[in-house]
Amino acid sequence: MKKQLRVSNILPTTFLSTGLLSSLLLLPSISSANEPEVQETQETQEAQEDISPWAGNAELGFIQTSGNSDTQSFNGKFNLVHELEPSTTSLKLEALTSEEDGTSSKEKYLAELKYDYALSDRSYVASFLGYEDDRFNGYEYQSTLAVGYGYKAWNDKKKGKLELEVGPGYRRNVLEQRNEDNEKIEQEAVGRASLNLLVNIGEGAKFTEVLSVEGGDSKIVYKSDMGIQSTLVGALAMKINYQVKHTTDVPEGKKNTDSLVGVTLVYSF
Repeated sequence: MKKQLRVSNILPTTFLSTGLLSSLLLLPSISSANEPEVQETQETQEAQEDISPWAGNAELGFIQTSGNSDTQSFNGKFNLVHELEPSTTSLKLEALTSEEDGTSSKEKYLAELKYDYALSDRSYVASFLGYEDDRFNGYEYQSTLAVGYGYKAWNDKKKGKLELEVGPGYRRNVLEQRNEDNEKIEQEAVGRASLNLLVNIGEGAKFTEVLSVEGGDSKIVYKSDMGIQSTLVGALAMKINYQVKHTTDVPEGKKNTDSLVGVTLVYSF
């Protein structure tokens, strides 16, 4: 009886020891199996940390002619984007000057600031602040502030994107000369809608279109900025750009439509 009791006591202990030994033997294999996953996770985190939240580009175009008439034209643009989820901030600056026989015939400066706050993968709150100073359109300056809803109808990192925005806003313009109502300041509530399209049409080539419509009781302003860009070498590219601005009601003696065709060099960073 004592021998049977001893054997019965030894068996559980033996099984327990064997189980512990097997577990210890399996630990290295389990650890080695998890090593690639851990390493891959670390590499992904390091890659994400290496991606800068800043991106942008600078454009420059210059034309000079001489002979029967001497003309000089300068066209410069600067775009800067800071993207840090859930917000995206973008700044756009433009300058255009032109002289003919020493007399200025075109001088325009533009600044736009956008701030978007993501609500989901596709929806976001869109805010816009625009300022334009055109010395030849009858205004000292034109400005617009708008806040609305944005939707990413198409968003493919390889193929392109399509963003749509709509919302209410406020417009304030200052005239160079008083209008027929003896007023120099135009201000009103407006509705603003915009479209931002980018299509990668080939290796190193892309098509862009930025369209906006801004309407109030006094006038409607349409803007279109279309471009085709092709990489030359590295971060340097060439861009052909066509811009149109149409205003339904303008100061006396001014034209309703302004257009620009330009060729610029683009440096991206």
